[in-house]
Formats: sequence, C-alpha cells, structure tokens
Amino acid sequence: MIKEYYNFIKDYLKLAELKIKYVVINILSAFFYKGFSILLPLIASMIIKYLTDGNEQMSYYCLIAFFITYVLYNISLYINYKVYGFSINYCYDKLTNKVLNKLVSVDNNFTRFISKGRLMNSINSDIIDIGDMNDRISEVLMGTIQIIVVLLIVFFYNIYLAFILILFSIIYIIYRNKFDRKINYYHNKVVIQDDKYSTLLTQIVSGLQEIKTFNMLPKLKGKLNIIQSKFSKNYSIKRHYYTLRDNDVKVIIYIFRFLLYIVLLILLFQKKIDVSGLVLIVSYHEYLVDYIDTLISATSTIREVNTAVNRVNDILNYDSKEIKFGTIDTNDIYGMIEFKNVSLKFKDVEVLHNINLKIDHNEVVAIVGEAGSGKTVLFNLLLRLFEPTKGKITLDNINIYDFSKETYSSNVSVVNQKPFIFNMSIRRNLDFVDSNREHQIEACKKAGIHEFIETLPNGYNTILRENGSNISGGQKQMISIARTILSDAEVLLLDDITTALDPDTAKLVPKLINNLKKDHTIIMITKKPDLMKEADRIVVLDKGKINDVGTHKQLIERNEIYQMLQSRKSPSRIGVFDND
Repeated sequence: MIKEYYNFIKDYLKLAELKIKYVVINILSAFFYKGFSILLPLIASMIIKYLTDGNEQMSYYCLIAFFITYVLYNISLYINYKVYGFSINYCYDKLTNKVLNKLVSVDNNFTRFISKGRLMNSINSDIIDIGDMNDRISEVLMGTIQIIVVLLIVFFYNIYLAFILILFSIIYIIYRNKFDRKINYYHNKVVIQDDKYSTLLTQIVSGLQEIKTFNMLPKLKGKLNIIQSKFSKNYSIKRHYYTLRDNDVKVIIYIFRFLLYIVLLILLFQKKIDVSGLVLIVSYHEYLVDYIDTLISATSTIREVNTAVNRVNDILNYDSKEIKFGTIDTNDIYGMIEFKNVSLKFKDVEVLHNINLKIDHNEVVAIVGEAGSGKTVLFNLLLRLFEPTKGKITLDNINIYDFSKETYSSNVSVVNQKPFIFNMSIRRNLDFVDSNREHQIEACKKAGIHEFIETLPNGYNTILRENGSNISGGQKQMISIARTILSDAEVLLLDDITTALDPDTAKLVPKLINNLKKDHTIIMITKKPDLMKEADRIVVLDKGKINDVGTHKQLIERNEIYQMLQSRKSPSRIGVFDND
C-alpha cells in the first residue's frame, strides 16, 4: 500500500511541477498547526490537574500556555490555508496552460482516443482536483505523525489504555480503508459514465439542426437513458458503500469508547489515574478519531485524484504524429499551389492516389465529388494536418513543410462550413486577427456583412452569444469570412461555406469570390451547382483520385460524375453528414 501511494504522489509531483517553496511551507505549517493541536488536550489536562491540586500559580501558567498554543495553532493554520490557495492557483494555471498547449498541437485523431466530454471534464474538474493534491499529501504525512505521537503519549501514560487505542486505530483504519477503496472503485465508474454523458450532450448541442430535421431526439434520449442508468447504478453502489462505511465505523468507535470508559473507570477507582488523566485520554480518543478520519479521507482523495492525474496525463502524453515545420520565414508569398504525385494512406488504406494539380494565383478552383471522395482530406493536407505518404505539395515552388509555422499559417487560411464565433463582441472576434478598426470595417465590407453590423444597436460592439447563436448562420459565416480576409492570407480555403447560408445570403457569395480573387488564390469545396459554375476550373474527385479537371462547360459535356452533381438542386440534401 505504501508503494502504491508513493507512485501516486510521484506521478502527481511530476505532472504538477509545484514550486518547492509551496510544498515545504505547506508541510511545515501543517506540522506546526497539527503539533499545536496535539498539545492542547495535554495542557488542558494539566490545568485540571493543578486546579484539583490547588496549585493556583501553575494553573495560571498552564492557562497562559494554553492561550499561546491556541494562538500559534491558528496562525499556523492560517498560513497553511494561504499557501494552499497559492498552491492550487499555481497548479491550476500550470496544468491549464499545459493542456491548452497540447490541444493546439494534436492531430485529427485525438478525439478518437479522448472524447470531448472527457476532455471538458478534465479541464473543468480534474485539474482543480489535482491542485488539491498537495494539501492531501501533507494531511497524510502529518496525520500519520499525529496518530503516532498521540499513541506514544498515551503509552507512556498507561500501557493498557495505549493497547486499547492502538487496537482501535488498527481496526478503524482497516475498515475505513476497505470501504474507501470500494467507494473509489465505483467513483471511477461514475466518472466514465459522466464523460460519456457529457460527450453525447456536446454532440447533441452541436447538431441541433440535424437532430430536428431528422427527428433523432427519441433515439438520442434512449442513448442518454442507457448512460444515465449505468451512471445511477454505479453512483447508488458508491453511496451504498458510503453508508456502510459510516455506519460500521461508528459502531467501532462506540464499542471502543465504551471499552475505554470501562477501563478508565476501573483505573480511576483504583486511583491509578486522576480526573485530569481521564480528560486527557477521552480527549485523545476523540482526536484520534478525527486524525484517522482525516488520514483515510486524504488517502481516499489521493486515490481519486490519481484518476484525475492519469486522465490529464492521457491528454498530455497523447502521441500525435509529429509534423516537423521548416524555418523559411518570409512575407513575399505569391500564392501558387501545386500537388506533385501526392498520395496519402491511413492505416494502409490509400485515401488519395497520385494527385497532380497546379493552382495559380488569382485562380478560383472548385473541388467537387461525392462524400468520401477525398475533398476534406485534400484540405487537411493543405493545412498541414497530415504529411503525404508520397509526393509533395508546394507553395511558390517551395515544399509547404519547409515554411515556418507562423509564415505558412498567416498565408494559408481556411473558412470552415461551421465556423466558431466566441462569446465576445464582433470587434473582439475580429481583434484576434487584426485589431485595426479601419481594416476590420474594410474586411466586413468585402464579406458583405458591414451594413448588417451597422444596423445592430451596438454595432461592432454587439456581444455575440456563445457560438454566435443570436445571429443567423449566414451572418456568422460572413463574420468568419471577414476574419479570414483580415488575416491577409494569400491562399484562401473555403470549405463548403454556403452550407449554413440562407438563399438570399448565398446569392452574395459569387460576387464575394470574384472580389477576393483579385488578391487571393481560392480553393473551395462546394456542393452547390451554381457555385461550381463560378470557378475558373473544377477538379472532380472520385475515390481519392482526380477523375477530371476542366471548366463547367467542359465537364457538363463530358463528365458523368459532374453531371450528376449538377443535377442535385435540393439544398436539404447538402452537407448533413459529409465526413469525407
């Protein structure tokens, strides 16, 4: 058991990277306030002893000593609480930064191993629990010392009383620890179900539109009920062991208290102890119960926090496929993209095969194809989320992986079909890219959203609700496009941006693209037949290969796949579950 807790603590200290001064001060302050708490019953018994002996002067001295000890106890406790606060804040800040830094570097497979619900629970609760660990460690260390010191004091006072308290301590610790382990076991099961519940709720919130459209709610409720049922079952068992623990340990306490009182009365009648000794032993028995409760509670918390440590370590130790970036740092980017014999495999399955494509600056190229044809994979390669298995992609004849991370990300930007808007003002959302007010207005005019913003009561200072839920999907998309325009990127990747647009707003997109074309290379994924026609060239993908490349007029005459895509006029069929 000692080795188990040693490993728990070692893993925690490695993860938290606490400042040594916090650990030392926390332990020292705990040592003093717990030490003073042990002295209080001893001094109280001495006061009673001198009072019954009629020694007035020593009674006053002991009373003063009691007061000083009590003051020192409170000062030490205050310092311990303050250091605990500093420690938990430091740990929280440190771990939050670690997790956030990790999240921006993981690959697209991350959420297959760490669910979104588990991730949010780790950030919201696990990190806070880990911050509490330092105090629990000092509780275990000092609690053990307290128990030993109390038993030694009683041993030197009376060996029979010491034997009773030692036996009580052993039995009490065994029972408390046994039940606490059961509680911890089912606590872990509860956490697992809580993660699943949070993940499904997150998915429901993200997909409300599709859920309403396809009436998915009844089936989703069924899934939620299954998870809730497992959660309730494990939580009930956990509470059951709480009840057993508390009832059983109370029985143990009262049995030994009754036994202790009998022995104390016998010794009192035999005049082997006096009233002061009786008060001392009774007080120490009460203290011993508190010390053991604190010790076992701390060890139980350490076990629970160890689960949190493992969960956070799973995030931090996630082994992303490392993509190395280069050192070329330049602002002189023209914007010519070329795929040279590019192939990509996932788990021995080839998802792109021998892609050869050159896209010039000021050219608009549409990537079209059925779901699963490889459109999104192509974009992910351009965003350097993966490396080609074979071939290379160049920007201005330079391998895209030779550019520094900052240079490439500032020159190749993407607008997703479901852009994220922060719960801040419109201006603050734009500030993330460029805080210049004139630039922001110009970008919003290009995106066709400036006039709408001006009609809002607070204009650019209007606070957007979480994910922009107080504006339409089209308006949110246009703000996202304005944000991308602000980036001054030479290459714009438009990932099916018309999916969330209403018909009136969608009509503005061709004009927007023609305006952006003057200064940018534009590559767009689209399912909209009308938008395909606006491209200078259209690339038809089929099963990870380029099936054909040409203008709308050329492809509508000769390509069956393109003809079929052009015949799909119903917007209700567009973009619901396209995960290619």
